[in-house]
Amino acid sequence: MKYTVLFMIIMISLINAAETSASALPNPVVTEDYILMPGDSVLITITGATNYSYITGITYEGKVTLNMPVASAPTMQGVYLPQYDVVAAIPIYGLSLRTAKDSMAIAFAKYLRNIDIDMTLVGMRTFIVLVVGEITRPGMVKATPIHRVSTVIDQSGGISSIGSHAYIELKRGTQTSVVNLDEFERTGNIHANPYVQDGDVIVIPKMAMSVVVKGAVFGKRAYELRVAELTASRERTSEGLYELIEGERISDMLSKAGGITPWADALHAYIDRDKHKLYINLHAAIVNPDTSENIMMLDGDVLVVPSVNSVVYVQGQVVTPGALQFQPYLRVSDYIGLAGGPLGDANMSGAHVRRAQSKIPIKDDPFVEEGDIVFVPRQTLKWWQDYLEITAVIASLVIAYLSITK
Repeated sequence: MKYTVLFMIIMISLINAAETSASALPNPVVTEDYILMPGDSVLITITGATNYSYITGITYEGKVTLNMPVASAPTMQGVYLPQYDVVAAIPIYGLSLRTAKDSMAIAFAKYLRNIDIDMTLVGMRTFIVLVVGEITRPGMVKATPIHRVSTVIDQSGGISSIGSHAYIELKRGTQTSVVNLDEFERTGNIHANPYVQDGDVIVIPKMAMSVVVKGAVFGKRAYELRVAELTASRERTSEGLYELIEGERISDMLSKAGGITPWADALHAYIDRDKHKLYINLHAAIVNPDTSENIMMLDGDVLVVPSVNSVVYVQGQVVTPGALQFQPYLRVSDYIGLAGGPLGDANMSGAHVRRAQSKIPIKDDPFVEEGDIVFVPRQTLKWWQDYLEITAVIASLVIAYLSITK
């Protein structure tokens, strides 16, 4: 078989496609891991006593061709391009890139001496994987050999709110294995999230057991955050259904729920179990998972993490004095602003924070703590209206006194 200008056009097209595909890869392909199958394209490079290269694809039979240069033919522009003959085709179906390169070297040794062989993946095959069960968009997904189960699931819109993350079935031919994406997300164990192959079927079953975690937790996956009317940053809460694995405890469920927020009341959390409240110390359960406070969860439990009920008082000459919900990392000026700002007769230079037995000036705009009282006094004898008011009061008193003494 002769390769002329058409071969070079195909070769350039394949190289360009390979460069485009490779630029989108998160990591380079590992030669020991990548298994060659029909649809892949490779660049064969021969160096040493003879130097040339060519691109070839893995045939439907799982073979790759051995091409030998035989002559050069001129193009219409007068440029001489090499011509090749296919001298053999060897099977590399199911071999890794490294193993296939060794097989090519043995095959070429029958025709060429004192050469080195290299094989580079330049075109990656695509295939179809079927995803069914508790998935947002069940159906067929186009995948490549570097896609893992989690990637295919994400392309299908993700697992539904009642779907299992720990007992996903990967059906491959007559064999079925279990994929645990919970373990992969928690530990990074790639063996719990394998690569997919042509013809795979991914089945997402329903959760066998579950726990509701709600309150002052960050939440994960598709669970929406409920925002309080008073302040978004203080009262943000989450409520979600999380899969329960046999033997998991409070700390495990909090980890799945994204952890507790800074405004969580760890001392007053409880488990709602069979209409009974079991009060627990979340801080102890998180710091020391072996403590008795880190009790085992049961199917149907509701873990409630309340928020800290703390306030800050803003009093004096502000538009709307009263109690405000405490928000971490806010300063005095922030709370005065939340109270509507100072009135026209406010004495800001005399404003202060009352904290226990201390009185803290606000000139440096300090941070406010839970239970603080921000007090803005009235400006005494401010503006000419104040003096006029005082004079009017004194005059009225004098007139009243004279009227009484007559």
